[in-house]
Amino acid sequence: MLFYALYFLGGNGLPEVSKLRYTQFYISVCTLAALATLANINMASDNVTIVLALAVTFLGLPHGALDFAVAKTLNLVTSVSSAIRFVTIYSAIAALSIAFWIWVPDIALILFLCISAYHFSTDWRVTMPFLSRVGLASALLCGPSILYSATLTDIFTALLLTTQAANWVIQGMQITFYIGLCVFLYFAIQLSRCKKRLSVWQYSEWLTLLFSSIILNPLLHFGLYFCLLHSPKHLLDIGVKLHVSVKHAIVISLPFVILTLVLAAGLYELFASSELNVDLLRWIFIGLFGLTMSHMLLIHLWHSGD
Repeated sequence: MLFYALYFLGGNGLPEVSKLRYTQFYISVCTLAALATLANINMASDNVTIVLALAVTFLGLPHGALDFAVAKTLNLVTSVSSAIRFVTIYSAIAALSIAFWIWVPDIALILFLCISAYHFSTDWRVTMPFLSRVGLASALLCGPSILYSATLTDIFTALLLTTQAANWVIQGMQITFYIGLCVFLYFAIQLSRCKKRLSVWQYSEWLTLLFSSIILNPLLHFGLYFCLLHSPKHLLDIGVKLHVSVKHAIVISLPFVILTLVLAAGLYELFASSELNVDLLRWIFIGLFGLTMSHMLLIHLWHSGD
């Protein structure tokens, strides 16, 4: 309920003010999590996985709840028949993506990371040039590979990869992190030399993202970024364009959240193993991959029309 309260608080006032609130809250939570990590306060991976599952369900899903409304603005939905066609294609892309992951999980994971880096980079499309924001997004996604390679191996094998494939992906992530970091730092140095100045909070957000990716448990790092920063800001951007408040968007998303919980319960009954945390982790990320493919294609069309 605390997180939903944040969404409602952020939904009031100007978009810039609302985004600042999200940034401030994200930085505060990350700071506390980093202090807990540095103080060796035990955060069991099983508990982190369960919290991540709940957070993605209740906070991650709302950020895609306006996809149907976005489709209307793109004239993809103009009648009942076109609405049925859109939902069918949207669902088919998600289903085929999930099937693709199950078939070739290593290639699907690499594709997921690349697509996510591009998609997440749109968070800073107003404040950063393309290569710089892709560099930052790549660094925040690949940062966990620096200190948590063993943890990532466990996560990736839970996502159906072989240990050898997981290690190859992690090595690629380490290289990508340093490349992305260098590209971003080049932008930051150039920015410090020009007259244009961004707010202290913007710089703080970027630094927090980088430090979080290295210091925090990978699942905790991803969950905090995805649920407290990316999702609410994305929801706010679309809401402003569509003249829909964050409060209204969350209300719209509730049926999707309930449906997801029902489907998840059904999948658990069909495919569950003896380890709940492995099942949760596997289907959270594979499900996110499917939904991300549909969602990102639609948002790419939407951004192209701006």
